[in-house]
Amino acid sequence: MIAEAEDAIVSACQGVLGQTVKTVEILPGPWDQDALTLAFRRMPGVWVYFDGGQPGKGVRGSRLDARFLVYAVTSHASGTRDRQRGNSRQIGAYEIVERVVPTLTGKPAADLGTLLFQGLRVLTPASAQRKGVAVYEMTFGLEMAFPAPRDASDLADFAIYSATHQVGDGPATESYLELPTEESP
Repeated sequence: MIAEAEDAIVSACQGVLGQTVKTVEILPGPWDQDALTLAFRRMPGVWVYFDGGQPGKGVRGSRLDARFLVYAVTSHASGTRDRQRGNSRQIGAYEIVERVVPTLTGKPAADLGTLLFQGLRVLTPASAQRKGVAVYEMTFGLEMAFPAPRDASDLADFAIYSATHQVGDGPATESYLELPTEESP
């Protein structure tokens, strides 16, 4: 469900931004210096990050009020104004925000729930500003239901066993076994 929501957000951003950005993708971890380094290579761009959540209003804790962060990152050598507003050659951070927020707000995300805009922050550290970068963080909430638990009877038969064993200081021993499976009637 979380991956589906991330994919829906990425797809919506790609749809509204098209070729105006170099990348729209999932951020593998929280926004930090490593993320900024990653972004330097692919600006202007948009990155989506799942930032956890709180229990939703559903019964028996079966819902998650999730928080997704969407980062707009731009770079212009000509200065702050162009980083924020763009120019005739490249989109600015304000333009990305002005396209993404209305596109995602109130929109269903992969039939999981409706995205709600919760805020906008400027995250450009001084070190990034000196390098001509602008970073804006858009926050969206999405209350969604956890999927129903899977029934063990729906799982396929255990067919292959593969393992490496080590007992004490002895050598590692590999085991591989293909087990016969029975077809269900």
